[in-house]
Amino acid sequence: MKAVLTLQNVSAGYSASRYGATSGFVRNGRHNSRKQNMAEKGNSRRQPVLHDINLSVQAGELVIIAGPNGSGKSTLLKTAAGLLAPLSGSVAINGREIGAMKLRERSEYTAFLFQGRESPWPFSVRETIAQGRFSRMGWLGAETKSDREAVEAALEKADLLALSDRPITELSGGELQRVYIARCIAQGATFLLLDEPENNLDPKYSYMAMTLLSELVNEGRGAIVSLHDLRLASRFAHRIILISGNTISASGSPADVLTEEKLSRAYDLDGDLVRSLIL
Repeated sequence: MKAVLTLQNVSAGYSASRYGATSGFVRNGRHNSRKQNMAEKGNSRRQPVLHDINLSVQAGELVIIAGPNGSGKSTLLKTAAGLLAPLSGSVAINGREIGAMKLRERSEYTAFLFQGRESPWPFSVRETIAQGRFSRMGWLGAETKSDREAVEAALEKADLLALSDRPITELSGGELQRVYIARCIAQGATFLLLDEPENNLDPKYSYMAMTLLSELVNEGRGAIVSLHDLRLASRFAHRIILISGNTISASGSPADVLTEEKLSRAYDLDGDLVRSLIL
């Protein structure tokens, strides 16, 4: 049976957490430090970014999240990945709440690509991709044959073999983006959750990245991807989730969701501008 990632009656944001006294990201299987928690208490009265989110994604399905800036796409992805505890409702994989899973177990199911990424350390491309295997490595973090094969496969899939020994500090923004996508691939998780993976990519590599994700989904992984490029969304999505008004305003096939009426309402644009987004 295919793995299923489910968000049920979820409200999400950065105030009080179900899994601890205060809100915030769950890091390394634990909540933030006391200092971080105290800083976040000041935001505890904020309204949820999202509410009434009901979403189920299967392995073998590519779901694309669309919507205007600030609509909550990143918040939805972080909550689905277990990085942000829901304010209410539940996030579960195969019926088991993700917040109750240990880090190693959660990493078997979800790999996350953040929207904002920095590269302060001059690791090589290969070393950076291998970091995606840390939660699976054996005793004392020793790299196994399986780890090396996963990294090599990710390098090949992301067209990075020629750059494998180059420090990531010497890469262009687009090359670096491909490295981080490859790191998610190497992790071997069932579900890939990618926040704007086309950032910094030219049209060729944007198309290549989405083609690669589509191939991974066809191999049995699931993917939830936020995109601004609605043409790419139309071409690759099995299903599109449109976020506006702090909730899911439309869900269905690209033909069902990418209509002038629904996009005009979600993006607050007139018909001519909407048509330019999807034609």
